[in-house]
Amino acid sequence: MNYYLYLFIGLICYTGISQPEDTFEKANDAFADDKFPEAVQLYTSLLDEGLVSTELYFNLGNAYFKQNDLANAIFHYEKALQLNPADQEVRENLEIANTQTIDKIENAPESNLNMMVYTTTHLLKVNTWAWVSVILSLSFGFFMVLYFKSGTTREKRSTFLIAILFLVFGVTSLLFGRFQDQFLEEQSFAIIFEDQVQVRVEPNTRSDVNFQMNKGTKVSTGSTFREFTQIELSDGSKGWVKTLILKKLYH
Repeated sequence: MNYYLYLFIGLICYTGISQPEDTFEKANDAFADDKFPEAVQLYTSLLDEGLVSTELYFNLGNAYFKQNDLANAIFHYEKALQLNPADQEVRENLEIANTQTIDKIENAPESNLNMMVYTTTHLLKVNTWAWVSVILSLSFGFFMVLYFKSGTTREKRSTFLIAILFLVFGVTSLLFGRFQDQFLEEQSFAIIFEDQVQVRVEPNTRSDVNFQMNKGTKVSTGSTFREFTQIELSDGSKGWVKTLILKKLYH
């Protein structure tokens, strides 16, 4: 009797695991057959079930891009990069999509040091930096044990030096992960999902229009007031837009 009970439970677990995989494969097949709306529907159904991965967001972004839906394509490429900032293929597709948007915005000048720190800390995901730090810390502990067990001065010197190097790299990787996590907490971004959006000086419809924006543009979001949200562009320009035209890139 127990055998059949375990078999029944196993079949249920297998079905639960294989169903999302089947849906993902069907979506990939639809994409390969140029059935992009069907692919979007299938990929989106997986997101609705709470499944999240870099590949899923990336493929969904590609399906939208094939339909010239730049806003959704850029949004999902950005979501993919949130999960894996080091994915070069996602970055390349995002750059291609950005070149096709109407708005061409110059980035505000940044110091070489800031650019280097940002690039380095975003080579890996926050969780990956944490694991690297743990592994390096364990290595530090291992070589410290060897240090205390070493019989000669030369062995002690070499093992202590290696241990210190592992400690330094471990602390550095921890700081890199912390810096990236802090950056993600402090920065809030969104994608504009309408064309000819009027960006106003103040949060009301009577205010002067500062400039206009279009679909697919990524903006940094700030405070909100009633139905308005303050935005800032990469060139430093600021203004207020209606919150409904934004799709926020939650972490």
